[in-house]
Amino acid sequence: MTFSKLADDYVKHLGIRRGCSPVTCEGYAVTYSQFVTHLRARGLTDDIKHFTPESVEALITTLASRGQKASSVNTRLAHLSSIAKWAMTQKNGRGYLLDENPLVRIERLKKAKPKEKYLMRAELRALLTVETKPWERLALDMFIDTALRVSELANARVKDLRLEGDLLVLSVIVKGGRPRNVTLGRDLAERLEASLRQREAGPEAPLLVNSRGDKFNRSSLTSVVFRLARRAGITRIKVRAHVLRHTYNAIGNAAGVGITERAGLLNHSNTRRSSTTITSSPASWTRRATRSEPPSRRSSPTPTPAA
Repeated sequence: MTFSKLADDYVKHLGIRRGCSPVTCEGYAVTYSQFVTHLRARGLTDDIKHFTPESVEALITTLASRGQKASSVNTRLAHLSSIAKWAMTQKNGRGYLLDENPLVRIERLKKAKPKEKYLMRAELRALLTVETKPWERLALDMFIDTALRVSELANARVKDLRLEGDLLVLSVIVKGGRPRNVTLGRDLAERLEASLRQREAGPEAPLLVNSRGDKFNRSSLTSVVFRLARRAGITRIKVRAHVLRHTYNAIGNAAGVGITERAGLLNHSNTRRSSTTITSSPASWTRRATRSEPPSRRSSPTPTPAA
């Protein structure tokens, strides 16, 4: 029996008996077509007898050499293992189409750790100087000044603000349910207060709003950062809001800020998170600090209830 015939029968089985969607069936079919092409490229026939561990190992090598990600290769292997298990249940005379699964002893590829994502000096400068609308600039600068998470800013309300002397302090509940106080930079505090006065925002009103005056959710708030980064011409990486936190950490690491202090600034519950987020700083951050770097801020563990 040919592997192509086995694949056709199995893809039909997936759609009819298992209720898989057309898209899923097409994905399996692509894998099986790719395997047949691989067999022929090695000078082998399209025969099920060539569905062996050696042929599959060779396919892994070929796909990896083409630069396919480990996750993509492992998906192909899962498709092949699935058809092998099914073939082991299909009668072929007195026996079955396959006696064993060729994938059983094949080790899956280990997923490579993704590259650390943070902005280089020129990229951060471009983001800080990109043309924005006032509500976009306020949202962006809140991220850069505070290094808070998306959910922490999206859920912040006017009542979470209070004055300590001449400083404006934002009280938030960070990841893990822990309270934190974050002191805002003077320029940012003035612009935030002006925005709240213009909106006539009450205590329960959200701290940040979009162009329609509506509260942000996590998705819409991080999309602001993504959109502004693209507008600034940053295409090396996809800049979501969390990339700004990584950048904050990279700058602190390059400036010699201790891991304990960086963990506090990033509201990490332990120093391990701050050390695994970044293992090295880009060369552009090892030079002297410039005005393009985010301002320092203070963070204290226990907020005092607003008056």
